[in-house]
This record gives sequence, structure tokens and C-alpha cells, in this order.
Amino acid sequence: MDILTECLQVLATGALSILVLFGLTRLSGKRQIAQMSTFDYVNSITIGSVAAELATDLEAWYRPLTALVLYGLVTWGVHVAAAKSLGVRKFMSGQSSVLMKNGTICKSALSRAGIELNEFLGQARVAGYFDLNEVESAVMETSGQISFLPKSQHRPATPQDLGLRPQPAGTWNDLVLDGVLQRSNLRTAGKDERWLMTMLEREGIGQISEVFYAACDDGDGFFACRKQ
Repeated sequence: MDILTECLQVLATGALSILVLFGLTRLSGKRQIAQMSTFDYVNSITIGSVAAELATDLEAWYRPLTALVLYGLVTWGVHVAAAKSLGVRKFMSGQSSVLMKNGTICKSALSRAGIELNEFLGQARVAGYFDLNEVESAVMETSGQISFLPKSQHRPATPQDLGLRPQPAGTWNDLVLDGVLQRSNLRTAGKDERWLMTMLEREGIGQISEVFYAACDDGDGFFACRKQ
């Protein structure tokens, strides 16, 4: 096998591995790395290693391809089973753990969760709690992140606390992205181009091509900024 033929085969098997990986990632959903279970994380590393072997194993490329398909099907099957069965979900992802309750840190819970006190304090500071007197409870989620519940006197005031009745928040629709009009979003918002041009003129913008970003909500909200 000459060098040119071998390079072409590597390009072909590499493209095949990319296509298979793309299909497998679509099956696995849109979760981020921080949201993966231990099984998902280890499985993703294994799939990546097998995909790399598929791209370079020219003599028996069908072997890593078969392994890729197997790992992908198993991962998909586990996700389906976890979605339908509480027992499988608990087995694969575990359960959340209460690390702090009624203002008291549970040392045994920290040990079971596999984190030390300094790490717990660091995550509390990241969440904005430098003073633990402000924290009522803390729960480690199955993703490994810690959720903090502030004491009632330290939580942010809400409109209900102040006796206010604000207007309901609406969904924002992207109307212009880097000078390109998003016609489907404009129709979804119940607006037309004449309305958009009127709103842009109020912002001192004469052409859609001059707009870097523009959006509106379901009410009277509108935002637009010009290209720099």
C-alpha cells in the first residue's frame, strides 16, 4: 500500500468516525460535562478512544466501528431505562445528599459525598455565601454541584415581599443577527418588517444591515444595537 492510498484511507475512516461520533452525541442528548453521570463520563472517554482507533486502523476498521455502535446503543439504552425507571436512575446517577441542614454542616455527609470541608467552603463562596450564617441548608446534586438555600431573612426580596405586581415576563425573539433578518422569528413575535424598521429608526438605525443584534419580547420590549 503506497503512502497516497494509505492517506486516502485514513481520510475516509476519519470521516466515518466523525459521522458516527456525531450520531452518537445526538443520541446522548445535550447535557454538558458537568451534568454527566460517572457512567456517561467514562463511556464518552472510551467512545473517543475507539473513534480515534477507527480513524487509524486501516486493516480492520470494522472492529472499532462495531465497538462504537455497541457503546452507543448501550448508552442510549441506559438513558431510556433511566428515564422510565426510578430504580435505574438511582443506580446510575445516585441520589442527592444533604450536606448542611438547619445551619449545621454534616461531617458524615461530606465524607460520604467524597468532598472535604475546604471544597465545600469554596463552593459556598462561588455561590456568593462568604458567611455561612446566611445558609439554611446545602444539597449536593447528582451532578456534583452543591445547591445552597439561604435563610429566609437573607434571601433576596421578591415582588411579592414588596407587595408589587409586575407585568408577566415574556419570551424574547431574535429578530436580527449580525445584519441578517430572522423572518421566522419575526412572524413568531407577531410583527412585520414595517414595525421593525419603525423601531430601528427610533434607535437611530436606518438599515437592517447596520444592525448587529435586535430582539423583541411578547409585549412592548425591544432591544437593538448597531454594528461597531
